[in-house]
Amino acid sequence: MKNKKISIFVIITFFLSILISCQPRITKHGNFFNQKNIKLIKKTKLNKSEVIAIFGEPTVKSTFSNNVWYYITLIQHEKAYFEVKNLKNKVLIITFDENQLVKKYKILTEEDSLEINLSNPKEASNNQNELSLLQEFFSMFTRKLDIQ
Repeated sequence: MKNKKISIFVIITFFLSILISCQPRITKHGNFFNQKNIKLIKKTKLNKSEVIAIFGEPTVKSTFSNNVWYYITLIQHEKAYFEVKNLKNKVLIITFDENQLVKKYKILTEEDSLEINLSNPKEASNNQNELSLLQEFFSMFTRKLDIQ
């Protein structure tokens, strides 16, 4: 009877520890900006160094122009082996004029994003003949025979 109670206790403890380890995790990535910082851009003409002092280094600078900076924020929900879900994402785009002062800014959110469906990789292949595993295995030997 005592052994049965101990084994039930061990089993319950084991399952509880598994359940606790499956707790969701919220991860935050990128640069975070708040309304107070956005109001500073609205009210004053900031230069690049002042923007860096307030927001930090941009996440990305435009490849075509050094006058467009992107600050990207991403908050994700992760739970054990399930798919990672994006809870919130924002992009602050700051454009500077030729005098290095903020010309305009724009905030993009999830509503502004597009969902792009990627095609199946087999459909996107360049129409080469796809070999089965056995064909590839035997072709290895034929290539070695061709070398010798």
